[in-house]
Amino acid sequence: MKKSTTLLFILFNVIYFFIDYVLVTILPNPLLFGWLPLQLYILLFFPVIAAIVWGLYFHAFFNTQGHVK
Repeated sequence: MKKSTTLLFILFNVIYFFIDYVLVTILPNPLLFGWLPLQLYILLFFPVIAAIVWGLYFHAFFNTQGHVK
């Protein structure tokens, strides 16, 4: 696996966890669509994006592990 891909994955996780644990607590909490708080939106839907990125990364990682069956 390319080093740049690994660095991007690490950078994505640092930004994701910063948003998830620090920024969410600082942000104001307006209502979206008239009923959904912004913090709840971030905590509900950002993990879906993170799960997709993690799945793609680990799929690519395990494709490079030919000696492991």
